[in-house]
Amino acid sequence: MKNSGHRLGTSGTPTENTIEGLQSSLGNSSRSDFRYWEFDIQESSDGEVFVFHDDAITVDGSPSETSDMPFSKIHEAGLQQGISIPLFSEVCEHLRDREEPVMVEIKHLETDRARTEVLETISKMRKWKVMATPIRFSRSFPEESRDEWRSRFESEGVELVRVGRHRLNLFRSCKTRVGWVFAQPRWLFGL
Repeated sequence: MKNSGHRLGTSGTPTENTIEGLQSSLGNSSRSDFRYWEFDIQESSDGEVFVFHDDAITVDGSPSETSDMPFSKIHEAGLQQGISIPLFSEVCEHLRDREEPVMVEIKHLETDRARTEVLETISKMRKWKVMATPIRFSRSFPEESRDEWRSRFESEGVELVRVGRHRLNLFRSCKTRVGWVFAQPRWLFGL
């Protein structure tokens, strides 16, 4: 399913997941293939939540894992490639007053500070959800603290759903072995 709001409306271009890309694609929300704005978030080694799809970025001709880099180096590497990588807070500010739904895909969150920033920001937004693949959900919400985070998400009214299966809540699914097995396939009868 194509969504003209994917990666802030500029999927597959140099401006995907950027504020510049979003600004150039705001008209996409009136297209028939628009479903929601979507963007990817990660945490840098110094705890900044930023918007970028890939796990690695080219630095001096070689790929470097973004999770091992401070945001200043990630931003600098992006600028060297002609990409202005934004912070999560910056993208949220640009989408704050939009009426369309928004899906924030978690790629990598390491610290409680970053998880809290995401939860507190999204809890204030209308029609926003968080999504992740089961693997990235497990990495970003380790089993030992998952019940606490499930409780916090539920109390804030924020839903964390499965990428590709937006009706499947990952916090609820991981509570049982059957639920977790059911959550694994990407597509399962449209659920």
